Amino acid sequence: MSAAGVAAPGPAAAASSGTSYTYAWGDGDYGQLGDESTADHSSPVALTALSQVAQVSAGFRHTLAVRADGTVWAWGSNDHGELGNGTTTKSSTPVQVTGLTDIVQVAASYYDSLALRSDGTVWAWGYNYYGELGDGTSTDRTTPVQVAGLTGVTQIDVGNYHNLALRSDGTVAAWGYNNYGQLGGGTKYSRSAPVTVPGLSDVTQIAGGYYHSLALRSDGTVVAWGYNAHGALGDGTTTNRTTPVVVSGLTNVTQIAGGSAHNLALHSDGTVAAWGNNNYGQLGDSTTTAQTTPVTVPGLSDVAVISAGYWHNVALRSDGTVVAWGYNGDGELGDGTSTTRTTPVIVPGLSSVTEISAGAYHTLAKVGPPGLTARVAITGEVGTTLNCKPAFVGATSVSYTWLWDGVAVPGATTATYTPASWDAGHQATCQVTATNGLGTTDTSATVTIAPAKLAAGSALIADIGKSYSYHFAVTGWPTPKIALVSGALPPGLKLATDGTLSGTPSQGGTYQFTLSATNGVGTAATVERRVVVQVRPELIAKATITGNGNVGTTLTCEASFLDANSVRYTWLRDGNPIPGATTYTYTPVAGDVGHTVTCQVVGTNSVGSTETSASISVTLGTSIGGFSASLSTSGKLSVKGTVTGPPSAVPVQIEYSTNGSTGWTTVQTLNTVGAFTSTFTPPSVPAYYRAETLASAAYTGAVSGSVKVDKVVTSISGFTASVNASHILTVHGTVGPSGLKVPVLIEYSADGKTGWKTAKTITVGGAFTTTLKAPLTSGYYRAHVLNATYYKGTVSHAVKAARTLTRIAGLKVSATRVKKNSYFTVTGTLQKYSGGWKALTGQRVQIVFHVKGGTALHLYSTPLTGTGGKFTARIKATREAYWKPMYPGATGYYAYTPSPYIHVTLR
Repeated sequence: MSAAGVAAPGPAAAASSGTSYTYAWGDGDYGQLGDESTADHSSPVALTALSQVAQVSAGFRHTLAVRADGTVWAWGSNDHGELGNGTTTKSSTPVQVTGLTDIVQVAASYYDSLALRSDGTVWAWGYNYYGELGDGTSTDRTTPVQVAGLTGVTQIDVGNYHNLALRSDGTVAAWGYNNYGQLGGGTKYSRSAPVTVPGLSDVTQIAGGYYHSLALRSDGTVVAWGYNAHGALGDGTTTNRTTPVVVSGLTNVTQIAGGSAHNLALHSDGTVAAWGNNNYGQLGDSTTTAQTTPVTVPGLSDVAVISAGYWHNVALRSDGTVVAWGYNGDGELGDGTSTTRTTPVIVPGLSSVTEISAGAYHTLAKVGPPGLTARVAITGEVGTTLNCKPAFVGATSVSYTWLWDGVAVPGATTATYTPASWDAGHQATCQVTATNGLGTTDTSATVTIAPAKLAAGSALIADIGKSYSYHFAVTGWPTPKIALVSGALPPGLKLATDGTLSGTPSQGGTYQFTLSATNGVGTAATVERRVVVQVRPELIAKATITGNGNVGTTLTCEASFLDANSVRYTWLRDGNPIPGATTYTYTPVAGDVGHTVTCQVVGTNSVGSTETSASISVTLGTSIGGFSASLSTSGKLSVKGTVTGPPSAVPVQIEYSTNGSTGWTTVQTLNTVGAFTSTFTPPSVPAYYRAETLASAAYTGAVSGSVKVDKVVTSISGFTASVNASHILTVHGTVGPSGLKVPVLIEYSADGKTGWKTAKTITVGGAFTTTLKAPLTSGYYRAHVLNATYYKGTVSHAVKAARTLTRIAGLKVSATRVKKNSYFTVTGTLQKYSGGWKALTGQRVQIVFHVKGGTALHLYSTPLTGTGGKFTARIKATREAYWKPMYPGATGYYAYTPSPYIHVTLR
């Protein structure tokens, strides 16, 4: 976002008189339009509370303005002190920023603000989480603080959470958030104080995007660096860059502007190029297709100033009118609608505009006397017409006055003038006045006719194979043209008529030649110059660093040169030499963690030196030792280990895989260092488990050895089973291991091999005993633990449990009708089955009865079986009754057997 809203980079000094004020439109939710409300406006509204405005800048939700007296005013959101008045209270009308004077430019960012003083210092206030205030802290400020170490600054601009400053020597400083390399230093470390962008020079303007940065060079080309997912760097890729790369195909650029993830470039012919994200048509090419290289905005010409917002753009034409395109959901295009536009539309009702600024979702325009966008210049050659070329914006008329040696020339009131004499020493002055309905702006230029002069100098030194450029100093007016009149230039170098010697020398040696400079005044000037093309040590192999970059592990730097008499090593931390580190090895210390260590190698000979370097990020080595994993009988997995290396807790992921090699999945994440223990329900058993720390900027990653965790192995020991006379089955056994409580199935089978069925399920741990009605008179029994999630099943040995079958055979009664109180006998034989029916002797048979009409059984006698299993019972008949001999059985031996009832009546 080109938050600074600078109308033109480096305009010439000019004197203006009249009235200037500001219009605003778009999102007003936070009072950022300054119209004493929080309403949105889809058409421009005037800010009546602030006049004599010199410069404006629209930010995310707040706005800044510099008045002609050098004071700064702000309005809108103030959550982080971005209004700079010592509070965090938002304001829908301008409030003065505390303590600022002599300000020449302001830039409004996301939640912070910048101001450039006339003395070249920079001041900042507001949000500072990423160090964007540049004061060496991360503390928010509600009043301005000076950005540390910045002097000689000529322009400022802002990104989202990072800021830029252009110095008078053409170098660029950057600070703040750097996650995408937007600070340009080759790293991704944020900075709370300015750092110079390496290798960047001859810059004439800077621009900040959301997470990227831009720079315009004096040759009209553009470089960019930082976030590039949508092609904002314009290099034909979507690769992020931490150092500047050239924007493809751009030449003759006079101004640049950075948006959220898109950019604009203004050409010297008044046309505009755009590239990057195009989701809302912000490239103006009637599509919504992103472009990774610049495309021309169709139908847009005569543009003097450009400004890019988050998703929209505005362009100021030289006639003082404004056009806009892109996102319009909050009315930021100012065309009276909320319709997004993929091609430029006019902002109705605006004229005499001299400056514009596109914020996130709102837009500003300053109206006033004509603005000067380029320094006035007088051009021409001896014997021809002089031309005066000022560049104004918002002028309705322009008048000219020519002076010769300080005296007005009658009738010379146009942009051209033909002098009557071209003698040396005369002065020509062009005075220009531009006018519109709000005032006038005056500027002038003076030239003194003088013959060409070429400065002498010592020998120039160039290196073979390296790009070289040098400008021969020449004075005189009209501008002299320089030519080679004798001798030879080094092969690969060319001389331009403006005196620039440039190219890449291809052959070593000393080259002497004569130059001439002519401009039509007096005689030609000549000078002899010499260029020495040095053959420096040749780099055979670039510097490389071996070693893992861990603290305590030695790094080794290697490079190879040809024709080097000596090789010098210097180790640097973030670009600063490390004291004493001047050999080819270096062992990182704790203070290097999170920083970049560079090995700089210089090969030197009598001609010069050749340099190469390599860098590595230093981290703490991390390891995980003693990792173990065990499954408890309750199904809980306990893992243990020890993390060594980091000074404080780091994330440790507990992971599992079913095969121990692929498909590792995170179960839980611990924040720990040193010994750790964690207990949890495992997602899978059997499986392999391990611990892992992921690498970060401060420490390396590490993975422990993997441990296979299997199910708990169960056992059933000491299993017995027996059946008693009442057909009650009693089983005993012990389930292991100790502490495991599981369901146990009591099963039975007739043959002990097949057809196993469950008779009863019990949940037990350790020793157990249970009883149940025996399902079989004779069968096999076992205990069975089924497989489960956390343990393996097991089966006990089978135990046969049965009673021998018995019967009462040959049952006889002596009489079934007897006299009362007389006796009758019952006889029979008790037999057991053992491969056939056999006599069962020595057993008591029970004689039971119930009387007629009753049901209760009564025991009468228990005769003992004798030889052949025979028994006899002599019974006294006292009443009519039903009699039954029966055998009750014997525990563990013989089964119970009854006989039919015998009905005995009285007569």
